[in-house]
Amino acid sequence: MRIPVIILSGFLGSGKTTLLLSLLKESYARGLQPGVLMNELGKQDVDGYILEEQTGAAVEKLLDGCVCCSRREELGDSLELLIKRRPDVIFIELTGVADPDEIARSLHEPYWATRLSVHTVVTLVDAENMLDYNSRLSSDKQLVHTLRSQLASANLIIVNKSDLVTPEILTKIEKAIRKRNPDAEIEFTVYSRIPLHSLLAGIVPKEAKPLPKRAPLGFQGSPLRKAAAGRSEAVPDNAPGEHAASFSQVGAVTLAFPQGKTLPKAVLEAFFREWPDRLLRAKGHVQLPGGKPVQLVQHAGSRTTWEDSRYPGSPYLVFIGTNLNGEQLAERWSALFR
Repeated sequence: MRIPVIILSGFLGSGKTTLLLSLLKESYARGLQPGVLMNELGKQDVDGYILEEQTGAAVEKLLDGCVCCSRREELGDSLELLIKRRPDVIFIELTGVADPDEIARSLHEPYWATRLSVHTVVTLVDAENMLDYNSRLSSDKQLVHTLRSQLASANLIIVNKSDLVTPEILTKIEKAIRKRNPDAEIEFTVYSRIPLHSLLAGIVPKEAKPLPKRAPLGFQGSPLRKAAAGRSEAVPDNAPGEHAASFSQVGAVTLAFPQGKTLPKAVLEAFFREWPDRLLRAKGHVQLPGGKPVQLVQHAGSRTTWEDSRYPGSPYLVFIGTNLNGEQLAERWSALFR
């Protein structure tokens, strides 16, 4: 019996982890045992910890690179570990710069096709930033291709944060989506809240009854070329290998807090604003002055959000952007603590 796989795609900060949290909670409520594979660009695990903290789910993590390129060869090992746990459904959350079509094609290779089936592919869109990103990232042809594929490959497209823009902007977004994908269902939503019954339709606990036979949705095509062995080491955190990357100018740098040091919210938010042309996403667990609880900070576009966290490790920040200069960024970061 093949295990259904739900692929979650979408650009940086679009709300994938928030949706995945809802899907996990709904899965448990239905008596399902989910498996989770999460891929992050940075060396530090932010989103996986959020899932474990809030749901207790066991998460397989691929860090420090994109599963489409530098972490391509590790995809199979992670899937094998998940399959051994005999889950009722597997959720794969991709990095914001991954091409879901490549992952779906991989799952159609003969070895995986007898064990897994692509149940659906979901792409999330950040309504507040989508149109701006289209022009801002136009110089990175590989990334533009990936963003278009994220739309074209999806069975469901979620236009998230739709409350932050005007109806006119939403109309433009819908037209842009339909240009790439005339058939996908489109949901306009806030905080990634959508009816989950359709996404989980037909997925039942193994002991209840067999899963209905169904053809995987879309994604016919030949398997991808295997990635070349090994990867180059460089700063920023991620570096494309010989496999064609789904992006070329986006990188991640992890910034650690010096031992015992803290920064106020205002200082961190001002630091984000220093890089308006480079910063796409920032996230991490940070310690604020005054003995306050550790905070999960998330920044996308021009917005920064904060919430209490029980993260027990050393504070850090993952900085994701275009054409990053790791040394320059680290030097400016260190200056904040002087």
